[in-house]
Amino acid sequence: MGNFKAQEENNIKSVFISKNILLLESNYRLNSQKINFDIANIRNLRKIYDEKLKLLFPNKLTEDDKIKAAIYFYYQYYPDINAILLNRNNQFLTKISDEEKQKYNELFLEISKQIPNDIYIEVSKITDEINRDKFALTVPYRFEIFQDLFDENARKRIDVINFLLWNLK
Repeated sequence: MGNFKAQEENNIKSVFISKNILLLESNYRLNSQKINFDIANIRNLRKIYDEKLKLLFPNKLTEDDKIKAAIYFYYQYYPDINAILLNRNNQFLTKISDEEKQKYNELFLEISKQIPNDIYIEVSKITDEINRDKFALTVPYRFEIFQDLFDENARKRIDVINFLLWNLK
């Protein structure tokens, strides 16, 4: 019975991931292409993010790892620096030190300060829409979103940076 429940949960997660990617692609990809913003720090963060993502997911995922493959594909498709770099909700076995978290948070703050106000406001509005749509997708599954971010400014900063990382060409 337990194995069936785990398999059912994995199927639900896979469906959610597929629906979320489809939502992003159909509703937000054109908006993302209209925003022209690129700085060295955001490119550097993308390299750090991609390296960490590869460390967290093995190169060869087996048939039994379909959900891990789906999650990897999702994080590769639409970055989530809170999940991958800060290990949100300790979802990965790899622990992150407080010093490393502080280093990343300082980099996020530095990047957010380099984003012109008009772009920050525009991306902020888009990410608010994305989060509303994503939340609507999660309701049937009772998933938690940003459960560990109580600071609204930090959540917004992370949302904007995730969107800009997704937008890199």
